[in-house]
Amino acid sequence: MTPKEERFVQEYLIDLNAARAARRAGYSARSARTIGPRLLKRPAVRDALAAARQAQAERGEVSAERVVRELARIAFASSDQFLDWGPAGVSLRDKTLLSPDQHAAIAEVSHNGTAFKLKLHDKMAALDKLARHLDLYGEARADALADREVVELSDTERFQRLLGLLRRVYQRWEQEAAARGETLPPAMSRELTAFLRRILPGCD
Repeated sequence: MTPKEERFVQEYLIDLNAARAARRAGYSARSARTIGPRLLKRPAVRDALAAARQAQAERGEVSAERVVRELARIAFASSDQFLDWGPAGVSLRDKTLLSPDQHAAIAEVSHNGTAFKLKLHDKMAALDKLARHLDLYGEARADALADREVVELSDTERFQRLLGLLRRVYQRWEQEAAARGETLPPAMSRELTAFLRRILPGCD
């Protein structure tokens, strides 16, 4: 692999976004959208990514399932799992009554002699990370669309494509009319073409 490809592998492991990884690896911002996905298809790059991910997992005993499980412990914890309150005041539940999932959600427990403090890990941050992992925000689709090469069409090309679409629509109308024993006026097709020429002047 080239030095840039090696850097791309390192950068891709950060956020798993091909376009951003390509930019950070030194490719131009303009070409990063197309070069990133292409790099992921190269056998040498794929093999390097697989080896790097395996090494990460072995060093930290990390798996996607374990990360998601830990985030879920935090995201779905609620105060009533740890506290009892009522007219007599507020009290902490006995730690022996807490489950491993509930213990994992606790960031800090302290007592200053007169009052106690219970702090949970950031619930909203955990929910946000889970949502991103599950692509509830649609970001993966947006990135996929952004990675596609943009093709600019001339007015003539747009006209031809729209004309083809309208002709298919007209043919569908003809078929439906024939099924009813009716016919469409031939002038309708000419009117559709004239309409396109009005909105895209200068096209043939």
